[in-house]
Amino acid sequence: MRTETISIYKFDELSDAAKETAREWGRQIIGDDFAWSAESLDSIRQFCDEFGVSLKSWCVGQYEPVEFATDADNGHFRGRKLSEFSRDAMPTGYCLDCALWETFFDEFKRTGSAKSAFESAIYAGFTEWRDDMESQLEDEYIDDFLIANEFEFDEDGNRY
Repeated sequence: MRTETISIYKFDELSDAAKETAREWGRQIIGDDFAWSAESLDSIRQFCDEFGVSLKSWCVGQYEPVEFATDADNGHFRGRKLSEFSRDAMPTGYCLDCALWETFFDEFKRTGSAKSAFESAIYAGFTEWRDDMESQLEDEYIDDFLIANEFEFDEDGNRY
């Protein structure tokens, strides 16, 4: 029989080199399962619904250009007036609503074109969603994730 003693560390007890190993493991755990993605998509869909527009396709990923398609045409926006909208609208209660409605309102006020404002707002919404995904891969976020979940590691930063 052989007995070994292993020292177990919390993330904040690791050396800088071991923290890097632990962070890479944390990024692998998160993978493509980013927090708040469902809420982001719901916010964008609700925004589209306000105009009777359908979101046909989308592709959003970290460090990539955003791509989306809708069935928006001029008919969806004909006769719309700025006074019908609130810059502070929060229909889903999720923070992405702010990017959508503030961009829409400001662009509509600036250009007078509801369709152009809609397109700018959708782009802003998808961009904010992508930026949020990217922020979830930053060291500070990963550190908080590892600490909050009380993961334990060996001295080299490997998950124990």
